[in-house]
Amino acid sequence: MANGGYYGGIEGGGTHTRIVLLNGTGGLLVDKDVELSTNQWQVGFDECIKRLSDLVTSAQMDAGIGADVPLSALGLTLSGADNVEVCCAMEAKLSSLSVAGNITVEGDTMGVVATACENGGMALIAGTGSNCQLVNPSGERFRCGGWGHMMGDEGGAYWISHFCIKKLFDAMDNLIPTNLDTSHVHRIMYDYFHVTDQKGMLKHLYSEFKKDVIAGMCVELAKCARTTQDPLCRSAFRAAGRFLALHILALLPNADKALFSADAGLKVVCTGSLWKSWDLMEDGFVEGLDSCNHSGVKINKLTLLTLNRPAAYGAVYLGAKKAGCYLPVDFAKNATVFYQYNF
Repeated sequence: MANGGYYGGIEGGGTHTRIVLLNGTGGLLVDKDVELSTNQWQVGFDECIKRLSDLVTSAQMDAGIGADVPLSALGLTLSGADNVEVCCAMEAKLSSLSVAGNITVEGDTMGVVATACENGGMALIAGTGSNCQLVNPSGERFRCGGWGHMMGDEGGAYWISHFCIKKLFDAMDNLIPTNLDTSHVHRIMYDYFHVTDQKGMLKHLYSEFKKDVIAGMCVELAKCARTTQDPLCRSAFRAAGRFLALHILALLPNADKALFSADAGLKVVCTGSLWKSWDLMEDGFVEGLDSCNHSGVKINKLTLLTLNRPAAYGAVYLGAKKAGCYLPVDFAKNATVFYQYNF
């Protein structure tokens, strides 16, 4: 039975935040993407709450329902909402502002899974960094990665750029000679960072270090890997694919067997800009799945999907579900299968 009222979902990140408003039949009222950080570790807790509240008000006005009409439910899946204490504190503060009758705050990967999977699955994020989270049908969740560039991010764009820069530096210093041609990566690094020697890189690596800037070099490395078939560039993407597969395997022992029972097997929702380079990572990904002991886990198939709709939709579904409301969802339309692996 359909519901009345209005239902909101917010997908919050470090640079962009998206809000979606649906009516009680699942019809879209507002889909708004703004260049705004809502990561509470970046902007502070109070400022984050203010930005989220203002965004809801703005969306209500865009929908023509007025800011004085609270949403029936609001789900938020936010970068920086990475523990239970933070989520509960955000829920309490937003509830005190009466932005919605029911409020649910979760980490950002929860929205990814909820958009494509009705009863749990896995999210594998590969953008600037990397992160993987398993969500069981019970709501229980397990994580692998997501520890940032100092302790992880294997398979992300920053990691690939660092991989190539490190190989080049080691070869130039004759510390670890390589039989791979480094001339293409040499040219890319010098052109991208506008430097003329190794010393020129020091400010980019230390005093003026910006993770996203170094990660941006990955775009040029991908172009080179495709146009010149450069072995060094291609080896970096192959290694990235292998590491992303290892994230999945690390979480398999914690997965509820119910996740393996459907025809698609375990659904893994892949988000982040690096998946645009799947053609360069596929061989390494398969190699990773083929080479590892699965610890006795009985899984028949693994299906990789990309989202057709933003993860803000998953946030809406999570918020409505917690409020005990039913919203009709055709999950098959929310995501597209791009790869399947049979164990």
